[in-house]
Amino acid sequence: MPKTAGACHDAGVDLPIEPRMLAVLLARGRVAVGAVACALPGLAAAVAPGERRPSTRALSRMAGARDLALGVGALTSVKERSQDAEWVGMGAAVDLVDGLALLLTRRLPIRARLVGLVALGAGVAGLLAARALADERDAAAAVTTSPSSPGQVTSNTRSAHA
Repeated sequence: MPKTAGACHDAGVDLPIEPRMLAVLLARGRVAVGAVACALPGLAAAVAPGERRPSTRALSRMAGARDLALGVGALTSVKERSQDAEWVGMGAAVDLVDGLALLLTRRLPIRARLVGLVALGAGVAGLLAARALADERDAAAAVTTSPSSPGQVTSNTRSAHA
């Protein structure tokens, strides 16, 4: 049974959007940010951390490539329903680290701090989506591995009876 909006009841959290759709939106945003950072590293560096030096442009391109790879991986895995929680969770972890780095680094401009808050929000949303996707996968696995009727043996229980 697929999760819907209001998932993550085990964690006491209701998502206002279906977790798979949230994961897709986060991944698309990551791809867009990554593409901008790769193509226009000066713009990305000016927003966060706030400087347009060659070193920050290089770091922007590196972070952009990371975001592109994580975003495309998440989009693909969510579409194929394979390792989706893992890809979304990795992106969430990266967002949390980025957010903390921007919030805790001294002397960054306010816009970098705002980007840090957005990154933290995306990280939390990504973790919730990843948890819901993992719960969905676990529930589906439990349905396919448990017998439908008392006398029926599934492929997973057949080897134990052999």
